[in-house]
Amino acid sequence: MLPFMSINSSGEICPDTLHNVSMGTLGARIQWALDRAERNQSDLAKAVGVSRNSVSQWVTGKTEPSAGSLKKAAVYLKVDVHWLATGEGEPLRQGAPKGESSVERDLGLPDSGEAILEVDVRAGAGGGGVPATVYYVHDGNGNAYEAEGIRDQWIIPNSVVREMLHAAPKHVRVFEVIGDSMEPRLLEGDRVFVDIRYRVPSPEGIFALWDGIGVVIKRIQIVRGSDPLKIRVISANAQYEPYEATLDEVNIIGRYVGRFTVS
Repeated sequence: MLPFMSINSSGEICPDTLHNVSMGTLGARIQWALDRAERNQSDLAKAVGVSRNSVSQWVTGKTEPSAGSLKKAAVYLKVDVHWLATGEGEPLRQGAPKGESSVERDLGLPDSGEAILEVDVRAGAGGGGVPATVYYVHDGNGNAYEAEGIRDQWIIPNSVVREMLHAAPKHVRVFEVIGDSMEPRLLEGDRVFVDIRYRVPSPEGIFALWDGIGVVIKRIQIVRGSDPLKIRVISANAQYEPYEATLDEVNIIGRYVGRFTVS
C-alpha cells in the first residue's frame, strides 16, 4: 500500500514518486494498473475512446468514468473490473473466485480471455462513407478511424473466433454497415468482422478502408499496370459506379472475414 503521491503538470502521477500511494481511490487504482501495464494516460484514452483530459480527471479524482468506460479500461489494462471500481478483491483478473470469471461476475458473459473491439464509426457502405466527426481513434496497428471511440466489445469464445474467422480476437475489428451499396452481399445494419493483418488487396476481395471521407466496406481489386499503383473500389450494388484511387489516397484497414446479421 502506498499513502502518498505527487502529480505532475500534465495531471499524471509520477512513476518515480509512486511510494506509499493508497489504493483506496479509483484514481490510484487506475494509475497503478497503467504503471503495471507500462501504459500512459494517452494510451488508455485511445483504448477506451475518450479524451486524454478525461483520463487525467479520473486519476486525479475530479470525475469518474462511466460504467462502460470502466469496463473497457479494465479489459485494456487486464485487471478485474470489480476491483478497479471498488478496490475490493484482487486486482488481476485471474484472481476472481474459482469457477467464476470476472467477466461472468461483472458482465454476465462468458470469459473468452480477450474481447473484439467494435469501432464506433458506422462503416459507410454507400455514398462514400460517413462525414468527418470529432477525432480519430487509433488501434495500435497503424490504423486511424474517424469516430467517437470504441463503441462496444464482442465477447466470443476464442475457439469460435479461431475456427470461423481464422484469427485471434486482437486481430479483428467490428464495423457496422451503413447504406445499400454492398447489397445483396452485405445489408445495412450488418456487423462486419475485419482482420487487420491483411491490408494488401491480393487476392482481391472485400475490405474495410478509409477513403479520405469515411470508413467504407467495398470490394477492392488492383488495377494491373497502373503507375503509381491504383486500386479499383467496387460496390456490389450496380447503382454505384466503381472508382479508382492510389494507395496513397486510401488506408486499407483490413480484409472482411465474416459478418453478423439479423436479417
